[in-house]
Amino acid sequence: MGKSFHVEFNVSDPSLRFYMCRICQNHVALSEDFSLNYTPATGVTGGVFDKVVNVHVNEAEQQRQLGLHTVADVYCNKCENLLGWKFIEVFEEDPVATKDMVMLQMGKLQERNGNQIQQAVEPITNTATGSASS
Repeated sequence: MGKSFHVEFNVSDPSLRFYMCRICQNHVALSEDFSLNYTPATGVTGGVFDKVVNVHVNEAEQQRQLGLHTVADVYCNKCENLLGWKFIEVFEEDPVATKDMVMLQMGKLQERNGNQIQQAVEPITNTATGSASS
C-alpha cells in the first residue's frame, strides 16, 4: 500500500474557496476544480470534481451498481465519513458520467469562502461553457 499524505489548502488566502468534510473539516476539493452538478437516478445531488484530495476508495471491496454504472464509495481520509463515489465502469451512454469521475455529495461537505464556513452548495454552472461561477 502506498504512503498516505495530507494536503491542506492555504486558509490565509481570503480569495481561496474550497470544500471540506462536514464532520472533521478535512480539506477535499478546491472550488475551481468543481466541474458540474450531477443528480443520478438515486436523486442524491452532488458535484463532480476534476481533482480531489484527502479521500480514499477501496475499489476492490466497495463496488456497487448505480443504474448500469459500477461505482465505489469515496471516504474522508481523516474521519472515514462517506462523501460520495467514484465511477469505476460506465456502461451506458451518459453525457455526464465518465470512468474515474468523482462525485461528492454536497450535503456531506462544508464550503470555506475566505473566512466564512457554510453548508456547501453547488456553484451555478454556465450551461453554455460548462464552467462554474460564484
